[in-house]
Amino acid sequence: MTFPLTSAATRINFLVLKIGLPVRRYLLPLSAFLLPFALYFATTARDIFWLDSAEFAVVTAVNGLAHPPGYPLLLWVLKAAGLVPFLSLPFRLNLVSSLFAAGSCLVLFLLLDRLTRNPVASLLGALVWAVSWELWQQATAIEVYSLHTVLVALLLLVATIHAETGSMRSLLLIFFLLGLGIAHHLFIIFWIPSLMVIALTGPKRPLLRSLPAGIALLLLGPLLYFSLLFRSQDPPGWAGVNSLSDLLGYVTARIYRYRFLAGGTGYLATQFRDLPKILFQQFTIFWLLLIPGVIGMLKSHRRLCWGFFTGVLTAGPAVLLYNIPDKEGYFLPVWLICALFIGSGIHYLSRIKRTPVTIAIAILTVLQTVYFYPRQDRSHLTSLSDLTQAVNAELPENAVLFTDDYSLFQAINWLNIHSRPEDRLTVISQYHLTLPWYLRQLGRNLPVPEAALATAESLWNTPVRTSDIRFGELARRRTEEIMATIISSLRGKRAFFFPQNFTTLLENWQGWQCKFNGMTYELVSPTDTLPAPPESLHLPGPERYQTSRFYDPLTVDLCRRFAATVNRRGMLKYARGDASGAIADFNRSLQYYPEYPSAIENKGLVFAFEGKPDSARHYLRRFLELEPDSPEREKVKLILSRLGSY
Repeated sequence: MTFPLTSAATRINFLVLKIGLPVRRYLLPLSAFLLPFALYFATTARDIFWLDSAEFAVVTAVNGLAHPPGYPLLLWVLKAAGLVPFLSLPFRLNLVSSLFAAGSCLVLFLLLDRLTRNPVASLLGALVWAVSWELWQQATAIEVYSLHTVLVALLLLVATIHAETGSMRSLLLIFFLLGLGIAHHLFIIFWIPSLMVIALTGPKRPLLRSLPAGIALLLLGPLLYFSLLFRSQDPPGWAGVNSLSDLLGYVTARIYRYRFLAGGTGYLATQFRDLPKILFQQFTIFWLLLIPGVIGMLKSHRRLCWGFFTGVLTAGPAVLLYNIPDKEGYFLPVWLICALFIGSGIHYLSRIKRTPVTIAIAILTVLQTVYFYPRQDRSHLTSLSDLTQAVNAELPENAVLFTDDYSLFQAINWLNIHSRPEDRLTVISQYHLTLPWYLRQLGRNLPVPEAALATAESLWNTPVRTSDIRFGELARRRTEEIMATIISSLRGKRAFFFPQNFTTLLENWQGWQCKFNGMTYELVSPTDTLPAPPESLHLPGPERYQTSRFYDPLTVDLCRRFAATVNRRGMLKYARGDASGAIADFNRSLQYYPEYPSAIENKGLVFAFEGKPDSARHYLRRFLELEPDSPEREKVKLILSRLGSY
């Protein structure tokens, strides 16, 4: 009598298995890719973005060279993205980073599923990785790091497969992927020890007869560097790659070698001091899963676990020792390993309490997504374009702009590409001035004295090695010498400008007077008269740019730049006797940046000097609250004491 029930139960179990296999094989992996990509698509920048993102937009538009080491693999991908006939070019390029970041989530899912045989925990681990701080950052604007990370992830996955199977195919694939990684980002070499440890943990050792084929596959990737010789070396891209020796110096990033180990113990102390904040921001509460994840991994895959540790211990310190300003993305592969252990922790705990753990992790992932979303959303940001338009609008025809702001330099190049030749602004990168090829390139549009070229060439003939920190200091001195030489040779023929230094009020440079022009200074002959402030400033209004409206630190910084510009014009107005105009500018400055100490102090001082003690006391006290350690503190306290309130 029980046979029909047994038969029905068997059919139900069979149906569950039949449905479950496609879910595990297709739906969960697709979810590990599509859910992150949908999130990144919604938050990706639609316009050019800061730092190297703007450069990649420029070099893609002109088929030029990027900064060393050239990133040939990425440039080919961007070239393909440039052929897509819909969406704006910056948006398309930024989505390339989104695709690679989402791809790393998929690869992490596959790696976790292979190690844990728990697809639900693997999906949750991949989604925790998807909403981690730095990956989301790198997914929303074109940069090199998301491609670097997905290549490292693929290498770790294939190395793990080889450790389990010992197959010749997986070993050869490791060589091929490593070659592609070298064709993109040289920091991948720090993951070779990890790959070796993982690959050697399997039951079969790599056979010597596989080495010739492996080396051949390894060299396929670096061959892409030769394609750089066929890219345009005209402005505004990089140049100076005309021979094999030039190519070698370019792909090994000779000009950046001094940055490794630069800064000494003080720099390292700063790195370690900031590390706790960076660590917490990366995975927030999910760090608690790291310990059970490591325990579970050591129990089930001890040798693989040591391989993953090896990657962290080789790549992590290398990143810490590399002194560059925007290196957060270098840590991404290290964070990937942490995400792997977090996913392992989810699996470890779910074996104890499967449903509660799954629900808790899912809820926490959603909460982190909701919290991070406005902080990661770049879809509405046009701050770099707006800065560029503001600077360009205030400069006269025939102007020359020097800048050490790499983002602004590339954004003006982007603007020039889309402008008529007669409307293009001559922009000079101070970072490039010591490169002889750059001066020759610059000489096509601007007479460059031979003395400037000789100064640049002398730097590269110096006995100081490019890997020495002293080389960077020497390069900065040579840059100022070359700037002074160019300006002196063209004095009276061209008007020279450079962006404001927003930390100090600059009055003179190399014997020239710095005339306030808005977002820039003009270098003029010294005079005893106080220059008149500009009548109009070509800035977007505070209804668009106010510090309290943005989370993006670069856009918040732009709001502060606008505030500083208006504030300085107010200072000049008051120096020329226009108190009401000064107060109006200080008020507008505070609309951009409501807690701007300098504008608050200036407003209080003007009220004090104009006989309005109540208003003066209010603003000067507020300044002391905001800047208790300011060097202006004693002066402000003295004025307050004269007002009878301190």
